[in-house]
Amino acid sequence: MLFYVDSILNFWGENSVRLILAAVLVLMLSSMAMAIPEPQQLGPFNVSFDIKTNLDHTIQIAQPMQTELGNTYQMRIFTDNSTNAIIGINKYKDLTDATLSTGKQIMSMGMFIQGLNVTKPEDKMIDGKKGFVIMGTPFTAEGAKPSDIKIYRAVYWLDSKECGCGDLAAGTTNVVITSSYPEDVTMNLLDSIKIEKTGDTTAKVSSSDMPPSQ
Repeated sequence: MLFYVDSILNFWGENSVRLILAAVLVLMLSSMAMAIPEPQQLGPFNVSFDIKTNLDHTIQIAQPMQTELGNTYQMRIFTDNSTNAIIGINKYKDLTDATLSTGKQIMSMGMFIQGLNVTKPEDKMIDGKKGFVIMGTPFTAEGAKPSDIKIYRAVYWLDSKECGCGDLAAGTTNVVITSSYPEDVTMNLLDSIKIEKTGDTTAKVSSSDMPPSQ
């Protein structure tokens, strides 16, 4: 091993080898920094994820929304107006239909009404739970939105339980993730997201407030 190192030093020169080693060390440290999860407090939930990208982005927390059905908590991962993702947690007051096959139909129809040509939903494990992902592209360009943009929408339930009568299930808390990031970044988000309920009901804003999406 020492002979090999000495040979390299003799061939390339000691200073050149040191520069190469320094460059490799910087790349290793950059990779380690990119792999650090980004924990956030979202209402009574602790949310962490790692999108593994060097794209500049900020985290924006929306004010919680309360309705007769329950509460909604949202955060946005924002790079620019056409490159961002929204993580929404819906906490219902009562048990709600959590059947994934029903959710696929409702979500596909909703995206179609929004002007998206959607693909067939794909089953996917998210946060260690069963869920699905749908990809959609706009039928036509709308305003400044690029016509070739891809919108990904994923859904899973934190606490769904099957009733033992087919694929029917019920739960009180679901997660809806919408992303216009490239597919690899979106999949990094879905593969790394972890959501746990905590006792803290106060949302901590890590950057700037985001108004609730309409």
